Amino acid sequence: ELMDEGISSLRLSYRRPDDLLHSMLDVVAAVQFLLDQGYQRVALVGHSFGGAVVIAAAPLSNAVVTVVCLASQTYGAQYVSMIEPRSILLVHGEDDTRLPPRCSELIYELASEPKKLVLYPGTGHSLRESHDQLHLLLRDWLLEKLNVESLLGNKD
Repeated sequence: ELMDEGISSLRLSYRRPDDLLHSMLDVVAAVQFLLDQGYQRVALVGHSFGGAVVIAAAPLSNAVVTVVCLASQTYGAQYVSMIEPRSILLVHGEDDTRLPPRCSELIYELASEPKKLVLYPGTGHSLRESHDQLHLLLRDWLLEKLNVESLLGNKD
C-alpha cells in the first residue's frame, strides 16, 4: 500500500534482540543502508522493546523524520527528548497486561512536540483488537511525515 505512494519499507531482525545497544546499532546500520540506496527520509517504527530501540536510534541520523512506538517499553525510552525536532507517535492498548499504557503515557510526557498519543480501549499488547484503526493511523501518519511537502511545511 505504501509502495503505491513511493514509500519502501525494511523489516529488521536484531542480532541480539535482548540487548538495547546492539539493537540500536542494528537500526543505525539499517538507516545507513537505506541512505546508501538513495532514500533521504526515514521513519522508524518499533513495537514493545523495539519502541525503545527506535527512540534511542533516531537521534543518530538526520534522515530520520519520525518515530512510531507501538506498546513501547520505557527502558531505553529515556532518550525521547533527544529526538527533537522529529515527530513521535505513541500507540498503546489500554488493556495491555505486558507493558501497561502508562509506559507510553510517560514517554509522551517526556517527549517534545510534535507528538501524539493514541490509546485503544479493549486492546492488548499486540494491538490486534484495533488492527483496522491502527492500520489507518499508521498509513496516514507515515504518508504525512514522509511527504516532502509536509516536511517543508513543518519547517516554517
